[in-house]
Amino acid sequence: MAGGHPSDADRAEASLPALTAVIEAVGAHDAGALAGLYRDDVVWLAPDGAHTGIDAAVARHMEIATRAVVWDPPQQHGARAVLRWTGDDGVRGAIVVEVRRGLIISAASL
Repeated sequence: MAGGHPSDADRAEASLPALTAVIEAVGAHDAGALAGLYRDDVVWLAPDGAHTGIDAAVARHMEIATRAVVWDPPQQHGARAVLRWTGDDGVRGAIVVEVRRGLIISAASL
């Protein structure tokens, strides 16, 4: 970024530490560490509607973490990423997140 807006590559590089920390936190079932990676006004989009705030996001993420046994490396495009997981029954799922300044500002799951 030479004096302009960050490129998608810059945003991906800046977001990767937070994404890696998310995968480590959910793998360890560490809700406290996970909470520290969400912005206060995070919005989680789910089939039953939008849920706002850290507590709502952590609850949704930890619910998924109880089913997930493997988390793939993040698939990124700029500050957005897909966090794919596999359950012990072979079921696969994904969470789509957006990171700004090291914190998740939005997430979505099916």
